[in-house]
Amino acid sequence: MARAQQPAGLDRVDRRILEVLRDDGRVSIAALAEQVGVSRANAYSRLLRLRDEGVVEGFSARVNSRRVGLGIAALILLSVRQPDWRALRAELIEMPEVEYCALTTGTHDALILVRATDVDTLRDVVLERLQSLPMVQATETIFVLDEVVRKPFVLP
Repeated sequence: MARAQQPAGLDRVDRRILEVLRDDGRVSIAALAEQVGVSRANAYSRLLRLRDEGVVEGFSARVNSRRVGLGIAALILLSVRQPDWRALRAELIEMPEVEYCALTTGTHDALILVRATDVDTLRDVVLERLQSLPMVQATETIFVLDEVVRKPFVLP
C-alpha cells in the first residue's frame, strides 16, 4: 500500500531539471547543464540525487497510441465489492489494454484508461473480461474523443 511521503526539498534548479527531463528524457548531461544554467558536474550530481531520493523513478518513451494501432481510448469507471480491491488490482495489472488505473472516491471505486485497436476489442474488455470478474459490480464506459492535455507529470 502506498504511503504518503514527505515531498522532496526541490529548489529552482531541481524543478528546472525536471522540466527539461519532461520535454526530453534522453537529454545529455551536457545539454541538461546548459539548459538549466549549471555545470555538468552539478547537473549530474543533482540528477543522481533526484534518482536516489525517488523523485525520478526512471525514464521511458512516450508512444503515440494511434500510430501503433490503438485508436480507441476509453475511461472506464468501476464499482467494486469493497473487500476485493486487491484482487481487482491484480487482475487489472495483467490486462495489456489497461494503461492507467486509479482507486477513487465517490460513486465509483476505480477509474481505468483502456486503449484498444477497435470497438470490438473494447467490447471484449468491458463485457467479457471486466464484467465477468466477481468483484466488479458495475462499469461505466466513457469514450475519449481527443486527448487535449497529456503530460508525463506536473510539478508543484
